[in-house]
Amino acid sequence: MLESNLKRKIGNKVSVFGGTGFVGREVVNALSKAGYDITLWVRRPERYRDFALFPNTKVAKLASFDETEALNTTLSGVDVVVNLTTDRLTGPEMIEEADLVQVNQKLKSAMETAGVKRVLSLSQLGASSDQPACEWTGLVAEVDGLMHGVMSADVTIFKPSLLIGEGDDTTARFIQQLNRMSVLMVAQSETLVQPLWVVDFAKALVKSIEQPETFGQKIEVAGEERMTLKSLGELVIEIMQKEAVVFPMCRLNATIMSKLGGLAPVASVSKTQLQMLRHDMVTDVDFSSLFGFVPSSMERVIASYAVPHDIRTRYNYYRKEAGRNAEELA
Repeated sequence: MLESNLKRKIGNKVSVFGGTGFVGREVVNALSKAGYDITLWVRRPERYRDFALFPNTKVAKLASFDETEALNTTLSGVDVVVNLTTDRLTGPEMIEEADLVQVNQKLKSAMETAGVKRVLSLSQLGASSDQPACEWTGLVAEVDGLMHGVMSADVTIFKPSLLIGEGDDTTARFIQQLNRMSVLMVAQSETLVQPLWVVDFAKALVKSIEQPETFGQKIEVAGEERMTLKSLGELVIEIMQKEAVVFPMCRLNATIMSKLGGLAPVASVSKTQLQMLRHDMVTDVDFSSLFGFVPSSMERVIASYAVPHDIRTRYNYYRKEAGRNAEELA
């Protein structure tokens, strides 16, 4: 009864910003499963019509964060804002580093004008104002400060370690590289991470909407297994049952490869990795104590997309995710 009363108090209307990427898709999916009424705001709705296939979800146009009146209108009557604008995997919707702080200043002002009750904002482990402003972690810390200061709202800042899953920017790149050759080049190979399945992260974020103990908090979110990026690469090799060798890649070569993009002979490195994984991303905070469930093991998660599956099995999985009756599964 307490939970249902709390949900009525907070409200059911959710607006998501920066939600077109790797993190956003799972967050919108989790919000939809929880029964929230979701609007995903994007510049080009025609590119993201598939999001509207999630129940209770619509995709709407916000041409620019510079249009103050339009931004205020988008938040009129909204109860919850999920701010994922720091996600670097949102494709053409990505907000550039130079604009990130200004965009979040405008979003903060609009949320305060609209009287939004609840704000959940994506950060990352290690984001700190002690870092120079030109570094990614420094920029993210500025955004955290803005969001944490939204007046009249209960705010939670989520600071995850490396989020992994099918289509991520780390393990998926390792897999791509290993399918090319039996050599895996790993940039920033000694950086420590505690990988967390993006689906578990999304579930935890949505669960937190109604958890008063998370209000006003900056929460470090990570999986249970601590490892270097090199060790993560070795785990991928083991799961794929490959005979391969892992080599550290110096930052200069990694930078060159990232700039070449799809033309690079090495597929295992990207600009996003170099940007986000310069510093260790580890924590002693226990995930299961915070959110009431144990995060999935890395072996299970990575195996789900690193090991080839029968096409029919995969088809049935997506039908199940869509909520189809198990008896309908062929």
